[in-house]
Amino acid sequence: MIETPISREARSKVFFALWPDAAARKKLSKLAGELATVCGGKPTRSDMIHLTLVFIGNVTQQHLQMLREAADGVKQLSFDLTLDQIQYWPHNRIAHAGPKQCPAELLTLVADLYNRLTQAGFTLEQRRYIPHVTLVRKAKCTNVLDVTASITWRVNEWALVESRQTRRGAEYTSLARWSLQPV
Repeated sequence: MIETPISREARSKVFFALWPDAAARKKLSKLAGELATVCGGKPTRSDMIHLTLVFIGNVTQQHLQMLREAADGVKQLSFDLTLDQIQYWPHNRIAHAGPKQCPAELLTLVADLYNRLTQAGFTLEQRRYIPHVTLVRKAKCTNVLDVTASITWRVNEWALVESRQTRRGAEYTSLARWSLQPV
């Protein structure tokens, strides 16, 4: 099994994710600002708004190639994703948007990707997948559920994303993208 420990080699902190289209990103960014007003905290920057599919962690350059190769085998259909539920997780102080009904295509995409990555030797977190878009960090909410939203976007692709810490905070860069098959 390939662990993803911090080593002396050059490494990247990576995850697989969905990026909302421009219209959905704009709505989610506006919603993040509204939620931050309601419950404090730091709204997610517009360019950072995403939905994580599978978190990998720290990997070497060699492992990046293995991730790409494993992901190349994933063939799934495009789908609509509606984020219509606002929640607050007090344990990590995150306000987020998620779907009331998770599309089967999203669950299939995550399961297929997870299976291919574990078959390639990666050790991944084993916990129930809860799709969500983090909108506010360091929040202290009591009435987030009073905020309503319904934001839909057509998911046509997914990406391998690198996270790097900068003076501005985390910066995300897409390292590779894969298209979903049109319906």
